[in-house]
Amino acid sequence: MTTLENFYFGNINPSEYKQSKDTRKTLSEMTRLIDELKYILTDDQQKEKLEQIDNCQLSLIALSERDAYIEGFKLGVRMTTEIYTDTQQRG
Repeated sequence: MTTLENFYFGNINPSEYKQSKDTRKTLSEMTRLIDELKYILTDDQQKEKLEQIDNCQLSLIALSERDAYIEGFKLGVRMTTEIYTDTQQRG
């Protein structure tokens, strides 16, 4: 089965990928710091605000990944189009 067929049938999910060692390390550090801050905060309202910030940050990361994927895909299509056009003009 070709890559396009696998993609069509859902065997390839572009949003699933292996995280780099640096990404895992940074995410682990961020989680540790948030947990420490939750422990230090005394007021329930402060903890709730931290939860809201954490949720916004997670949403922002997901949106940024989506946008980067879309832009990368567009760039790939533009490069392919240029290569195809150049090949057609030379041929």
